[in-house]
Amino acid sequence: MLLQIFFAAGTAASPGENADAKPLEIEAAPGQSLSQAIWLSGQMPPQPLCGGLGRCGRCRVRFAAKAPASLPAEADVFSASELAEGWRLACRRQVPDGERLALELPQESMAWPSGPEDVAATYVAHHRRHTPGSSLAYSPAGAWPDILAGCPAGGSTDTQADNAAGKPVPLALAVDLGTTSVYWRAVGISVDGERENTAGVVGQGSFLNPQAGAGADIMSRLAVARQPQGRSVLSRLVRRSLRNVVDFLEQKGAARVEGLCLAANTAMTDIFLDLPVDGLCAAPYRLAHGGHETVQVPGLPPVYIPPLPAPFVGGDVSAGLAALLAGDMPRPFVLADLGTNGELALVDAQGRLLLTSVPLGPALEGIGPQCGQLAGPGVITDFSLAPTGLEAHFFARRPEDDLREHGGHCPCPSCQAVRHKASASGLLGPAAEDGRARGISATGYVSLLAVLLRTKLVREDGGFESAPAMPLARRLAACLEPGKDSGGMRLRLPHGMWLCAADVEELLKVKAAFALALESLLAAAGLVPGDVAALCLAGALGEHVRAQDLETLGFLPSALAPRLRAVGNASLDGAALLVRNAQMRENLAALCATARLLPLVEEKNFHQNYLRHMRFGA
Repeated sequence: MLLQIFFAAGTAASPGENADAKPLEIEAAPGQSLSQAIWLSGQMPPQPLCGGLGRCGRCRVRFAAKAPASLPAEADVFSASELAEGWRLACRRQVPDGERLALELPQESMAWPSGPEDVAATYVAHHRRHTPGSSLAYSPAGAWPDILAGCPAGGSTDTQADNAAGKPVPLALAVDLGTTSVYWRAVGISVDGERENTAGVVGQGSFLNPQAGAGADIMSRLAVARQPQGRSVLSRLVRRSLRNVVDFLEQKGAARVEGLCLAANTAMTDIFLDLPVDGLCAAPYRLAHGGHETVQVPGLPPVYIPPLPAPFVGGDVSAGLAALLAGDMPRPFVLADLGTNGELALVDAQGRLLLTSVPLGPALEGIGPQCGQLAGPGVITDFSLAPTGLEAHFFARRPEDDLREHGGHCPCPSCQAVRHKASASGLLGPAAEDGRARGISATGYVSLLAVLLRTKLVREDGGFESAPAMPLARRLAACLEPGKDSGGMRLRLPHGMWLCAADVEELLKVKAAFALALESLLAAAGLVPGDVAALCLAGALGEHVRAQDLETLGFLPSALAPRLRAVGNASLDGAALLVRNAQMRENLAALCATARLLPLVEEKNFHQNYLRHMRFGA
């Protein structure tokens, strides 16, 4: 089957009405998931899809002719007129039999302007400088940002790092391969006898994981990777992206990249290496290998894999530990990563390591909730309570957001009457004339739920309280309405957003799992919360979330909230150390070899304890 992909130009016009339109053509096998056929083809920008849940709506396509009958899940996403025009969810469809299928995609799904052959290269341009709060934006190939500029103090801001002899300093590449995003950092290394030293950060960047079309969570990726052909596709997508990072650095004249450290969870690691993942798909879970090895990958420099301590505690955690130990973090400390798989590592006062993990899902990645969105321009990242109601705060806040007559906190009927669903030709776009936001980030949801819990509009069991006692809460309760789907009520929010009951439930599940993992880890170590010197929260969430909000929701006990430390991308920091320090690799491997694993999910009372934590604030 040949899929012919056209792109909407702001309208729902039929592809046949534009004689000059040249479709993007993708070969697909009948019976294959339509969304995977499109977004795992390597010819489309990656999209953070919900993996077939039918909630995010990002896989929307329009059948140019003979659209299949609509499904109930599609009626929750599209209006009656949009369904009549042929809009459907690709995640709920399979590639049909036949020779050709013409599909139209929204404008924001458009393939790279430079053409499909350059798609992997353009991932590199999804670049973030070292400036806090800077935005992420894709750029076409041939219009690269200067990724070698904007380095932190002490780093090289030249396109070439030179040693004392005036020769280019070799580079090493550190990579944090996350389920949602990929971060990289190029560092110069100088060799003095057998001792390797840093010559400065040359550049860094990030891009959305090109495997995202397989689904946002680990289990969706494993479901695809369990088949050799699917695993090969996923592996090839990431390898090609990293090859383009390497090629780009060398083409810019920085220097030759001589080594790479890939820090990733066990699933992402094995998929990258194109190794069988059966041991991660069903109990008893087992590792295919233990990491702490250098492997040869075609087209890439030698790749060092950090230790993989346990089936669901991978090299991203061990690399993060390397960074914290190198920084003399006070002990005992806990390193926590609230990604799609929650991983926790505890180093006690004697230097012993205790590990556990628990599935969290992608809700804290901004994926899954109906208005969920990765942080970026036009995305709400924080809510607060003002005398007039809820106030929304944007990422990269713009002056016009504050000056608009109907601003972020406006509870008036005209502001609240903004349609809650975007047109079929575009998801929630940048806040423009109508003030609609693009979505809500993970920190936005955490702060929102904390506010609603304090006002008693959301109960501890996660349900909405239709008649709260507080006058301000009653004003907010007036924005409760029946949801379109079967998920119960939903709360209208500023800027055309909403919070549905199903979203609250998903975030409550995340809270329950994380709180249980932390409680169990401390108990296994014989510690109480007050004994912990530091709770190190990795990732963007740790940098931007408020400890008070996490305490209010029950993620953290009150004794730990003041000891919360944001450690940023500790995995990338550690990878940048390990890629150029052989002795640190050996020390880390020795620590991980003696680690004690707490198999939380396999414990017989796991579900009982999990349900005990299914309450906010508890």
